[in-house]
Amino acid sequence: MISVSKLFQSFSISARVMVSTASVVGILLLWIIFFSVERQEKTIMAQNERTMTMMVTNVISALHTIMKAGYANIAHDFVTDIRKDKNIIDFKILRINGQEAFLDNKTVNDVNRRLGNEEFSSRDSEEIRQVLDPKNSDLLWVNENLRLLPRYIEGEGGRDLLIYLAPIINDEKCFRCHGRDYRLRGVVQLTTSLTQAELDIAQTRYQALIMAAAAVLFMLLLLYLMIRYSLVRPLGNVRDAMEMVAGGRLDMMIKVPGRDEISEIAKSFNTMIFQLRETYDGLHQEQDKLSTIILGALDGIVVTDGAQRVVLANPSAERMLGKDLKKIIDGGWENLIDDPEYMNAVLNRRGQEIPELVFYNNRAIKVHGATLLDEIKRPLGSAFMFRDVTEEKKLEDKLRLHAITDGLTQLYNRRFVDESLVKEIKRSQRYNHFFGFILFDVDHFKKFNDTHGHDQGDRVLQALARVMKEHFRIVDFPCRFGGEEFCVLLPDTDVTGVYIVAERFRRRVEQMEVDSLKVTVSIGIVAMPACEVNSPDELIKKADDALYEAKHKGRNQVCSATPVADGELPLDLR
Repeated sequence: MISVSKLFQSFSISARVMVSTASVVGILLLWIIFFSVERQEKTIMAQNERTMTMMVTNVISALHTIMKAGYANIAHDFVTDIRKDKNIIDFKILRINGQEAFLDNKTVNDVNRRLGNEEFSSRDSEEIRQVLDPKNSDLLWVNENLRLLPRYIEGEGGRDLLIYLAPIINDEKCFRCHGRDYRLRGVVQLTTSLTQAELDIAQTRYQALIMAAAAVLFMLLLLYLMIRYSLVRPLGNVRDAMEMVAGGRLDMMIKVPGRDEISEIAKSFNTMIFQLRETYDGLHQEQDKLSTIILGALDGIVVTDGAQRVVLANPSAERMLGKDLKKIIDGGWENLIDDPEYMNAVLNRRGQEIPELVFYNNRAIKVHGATLLDEIKRPLGSAFMFRDVTEEKKLEDKLRLHAITDGLTQLYNRRFVDESLVKEIKRSQRYNHFFGFILFDVDHFKKFNDTHGHDQGDRVLQALARVMKEHFRIVDFPCRFGGEEFCVLLPDTDVTGVYIVAERFRRRVEQMEVDSLKVTVSIGIVAMPACEVNSPDELIKKADDALYEAKHKGRNQVCSATPVADGELPLDLR
């Protein structure tokens, strides 16, 4: 069931104000009406009591007059006539002992005896009727105080009755007939109905109810008009303005008609809208700047929201990735370069070394990514930047190749040899891999230069370089060591393999001619781990020693720093 508070809160503010105000004012009016009616009822009852008191007093006064005039025999008829009054239910004259008078001859006999003659005739029939107990408290009170006593009682049928006990005083004019023994001659008991008073009270209540209802209706109407024009309509204007602002209208201003609280709210609202519009205009300008920067940036930019949905991708990103905006949004940030594992690593690197350079869509691209968090570490969104470094990479590779390439022979140069030997020696030592090294020079090269000139010597070196490129494997590294000396780095090649490839190379050179000139070479070889070396210099020294051994033995031959078993060589090389 809906609670009263929730039901009350479901009303509009005008209805709540009206209900609250009407309840308070209604309760106050009811209290005022109740108080007024109660006072009116007391006034009516008091007026009725005064009227009845006056009537009782007049009856007693008339009875005194009758008795003093000597017409006591008509007192009974007087009482009978009074009982005929429609407002009087009962009327009795009682003796001080509570017996009803004028029903027996006791008083007549006492008066005749006191007067000494039969001035008053006796009744033919007598009746003794005890109306009140002689010890009745009301009767005793009237006898003692000699004052009129009213009493309200509930009669038959639930009717309210008013009973008067009024004293009949025994004064000097009464002494002749009744003597001086008693101050009180008797008591008048008059019973009257309160029906008319109750009708007057009911009429008063009805009129009060009508007036209260009219007052409440008038009050509600007045309250409705006041609330509508001073509260509901201004609040409705504020609400309508807020709804328009929520819909994007920032040009709304509320009229400020007065100086009440709602007017203050309207002023605050107008100030807020003005500041909001200025902030919005500033943000819009900054957004335009940012959009211009992002859309015009040469780097590719992709942005996600707090739910990691792609919400923006600039034209550079579309061009680099080879995808339109819809495909980028549908694929999500994980598939920007079709490698979700790498993209997750970029975004959550956590100190790990992740390569920034990737090759995608025939481009060399540097990828950066970061997530923006709020003060409680909730993600606000992520941003990814893609930089096309294809040309830079080409230039870098070209410069690097130029830095490690001999200009005359287009072989790797001495710098490349020094850098590579360090890596290969460490790799061989760490993993116990084979590694071979060949060092050779041209026999009698000085003679070529002295006899045929340096140009001819350069052509000899260039011819040797071409043969080296053709002869050795693609994984091998033919290099110009310096002057007429050359070397070859052979990864994963044992001493026998190094000897075989070196010998076949020597024979191939022996068979070639350069401008009709014969050329031969002397070769020294070293192979790891058969030969234990710990540094590039030590390796080169051993290869150089083997080279000089070949020259010492007559040139145009191969010598090894470590023995090579003839049984392991092919038959044509033994």
